[in-house]
Amino acid sequence: MWVSTETSTAMALLFSALAALALAGPAASKGAAELRVTCDATGGFKVSLDGMPWLESGEVRVGNLSSSAGLQVAGRRKFQSQDALGRYTGETFAWAHTKQNESEVVMETTVKSYEDDSLVVFEQHFPKALPVNAAPWGTKMSAPATLFPSFRTSDLDCFAYHGVFPSLRRCKLSSYAPSHQGGAPLVLYQAKARGEKSLMTVFAPLGTPKAQHMFAGDGLVGAGVKGTVTQIPAGWRQRFVLSAGKGILDGMMAWGDHVLKFTGKPRADMYRDDVVGSIGFWTDNGGYYHYATGSNATYEEVLPKVKAYHDSLGVPFKHWQFDSWFYPKDGSVDPGGGGGAVVNWTALASVFPRGMAYIQSQLQVPMVMHNRQWSPASDYIKHEPFKWYASKKAAVPQDPEAFFRWFFTQQEGWGLAMYEQDWMCTEYDTVEALQSNVSLADEWLRGMAVGAASSNRTVQYCMPYPYDVLSASAYPAVTNARATDDYIARDKQWAIGATSMFYWAIGILPFKDGFYSSNLPQKGGQIVGPETKPNRAALMAVLSGAMVGPMDGINLLNASRVMSTCRGDGRVLKPDRPLVPWESCFAAGVDPASCHNYFSYSDIKGWGRVFYVFMDAPGQLQLQDIMPGPWASAYAVYDWYASTLTWLNTETLQLHAGYEGHGYAVVSPVIGGWALIGERAKLVPTSTLRLRVEKVSDGGLTVEVVGAAKEHVEVCAAEMSSKQTMCSRVYFEKEGVATVHFETPQLTFV
Repeated sequence: MWVSTETSTAMALLFSALAALALAGPAASKGAAELRVTCDATGGFKVSLDGMPWLESGEVRVGNLSSSAGLQVAGRRKFQSQDALGRYTGETFAWAHTKQNESEVVMETTVKSYEDDSLVVFEQHFPKALPVNAAPWGTKMSAPATLFPSFRTSDLDCFAYHGVFPSLRRCKLSSYAPSHQGGAPLVLYQAKARGEKSLMTVFAPLGTPKAQHMFAGDGLVGAGVKGTVTQIPAGWRQRFVLSAGKGILDGMMAWGDHVLKFTGKPRADMYRDDVVGSIGFWTDNGGYYHYATGSNATYEEVLPKVKAYHDSLGVPFKHWQFDSWFYPKDGSVDPGGGGGAVVNWTALASVFPRGMAYIQSQLQVPMVMHNRQWSPASDYIKHEPFKWYASKKAAVPQDPEAFFRWFFTQQEGWGLAMYEQDWMCTEYDTVEALQSNVSLADEWLRGMAVGAASSNRTVQYCMPYPYDVLSASAYPAVTNARATDDYIARDKQWAIGATSMFYWAIGILPFKDGFYSSNLPQKGGQIVGPETKPNRAALMAVLSGAMVGPMDGINLLNASRVMSTCRGDGRVLKPDRPLVPWESCFAAGVDPASCHNYFSYSDIKGWGRVFYVFMDAPGQLQLQDIMPGPWASAYAVYDWYASTLTWLNTETLQLHAGYEGHGYAVVSPVIGGWALIGERAKLVPTSTLRLRVEKVSDGGLTVEVVGAAKEHVEVCAAEMSSKQTMCSRVYFEKEGVATVHFETPQLTFV
């Protein structure tokens, strides 16, 4: 639909009204679906979703007893109550051993149906301590010691998260298999044709996720108290949530909303501090300075020279990261970064001869500092009054909160801002008590977060299992977690969209890991490279909403690419939410694990929602893939690589490949005859950190621009009737706000 200047006044109101609907987007439509549970006298239940059968209960199990052999219902009670999730109606069943007096109840199970009819909570409760015939610790795939709820398998589509740096793996409910510390959250859905939203549910632990195991077998899928514990204490409760939605993206966010409402944690602030909010220089595995300095010099001699090089380029890194090369360990380190455990978390004399406070005085930036599993020969084990559980290769404090509150008082003068806990999988897998004690693993993670918060520091999880990530939904200090493998696997580790969807739902920023900003060989560093697609790496980093961390060696940084991610002062120009897959990645016949079509957006004050669209293999985009209809009458599509603008008045566009082979575009609604293009030199041209719209009318467009000191900013907009793109350049002597006005061209009609 094309409009002239004369008709644009009348059409502006229509455009604005339609755009307001379109721009409401996923966040405004939670995709509520009606979840209903009915229980029977035997303790079984059936779940319906929007009136149709969805799940049917299987056995209840406690140890080697089950509801089909050895357990019977000894009591049933219905009640109403309220908790952090709202008002609910509950039904509790008491389960007793048939060979014992019925008053000797071994477990109670409860089903809670909430007034929010998209939510059900299942609960196990143990009125008395229960000894468990535990699987040997170190058993990676033990069945849970208890089972409730369990569901009979079916042909529902599903996916779940597995492995360290959790990744999505698709399945059918009939073929679902948990993995060690993985298989959750489990998402069940009915895949529809492209353009249709699937009904879906998310099943996951609610609280104490490290105390549970997922289960599949005997035609059942479910969860319960993990099978390596030796005793379930009296009063122990294990909860699981079943949350429903329409559409995978909306349903995941709805599930996350429920979880965060339960824990009280807000979603991470993308600009909380100069670590999470700004560009930083990283020395992680795969980067130039990971166990390498490029010469025979010490890190203390080299790193100040690296900083001076950055300063000479005008690249304002606002934080640095030190990886595991700086502290003593009880063994060697292998090429993948694994190996020895921490003996003492302080500087090696061979690395920083004058200590951590001295190198901080040279760099003068907030620090992210790596740590790994504690050695059983650690100096901290000898420190009174702390007691430890020690196994052959690692150890954990018996009172994690007390230890970490003390521990985070020991880094005076370091500039420590974020504590990176790496090798979380190794700590859990090699300490017996974390597996045999039902509560210790969750207490370990809670103590770490509370200790960091007590010193006004934050935490990054690295090499977490899915259960670790689920635990972070309770801890405000845990702001981000690694969403990718180390950069040594750079050709495979960039695709973070599916993991991002999981992390952001429960309030965690998905960090992509550091990267080389240049495609030059990085000679002299740990990894030579080259990075063949550095712009894709930068793009994934900035769209993650987390840190942007180049790792190039001295004289090898691509300054213009790094600066395309941020303002002149180093603050990253981010979208308003981390990138996620398109809804069509979950359509019938599509494997979401290999679908690398992603999007994000910015909600511009005074304007609405502008989308950022990525396709690793460019092709056709339908608006329904990234936003619900009805759509505005027209959109402007800015191809970031070709620097071209296409006026779109259909629901479909073709995305083209850029110089690295992928496609990237900005999709902006046309409002009042105008399209906001923003700052074309930046990967996120319309970040809310940079722009807000003051006024849009048939006479023009007025935009407020936020700039850093000594910064030149060029902002662009396009006028639809004339098909002209207009740009205005602003210089900021000091940080502040400038106003830019774009005038509607006067057309002459013959």
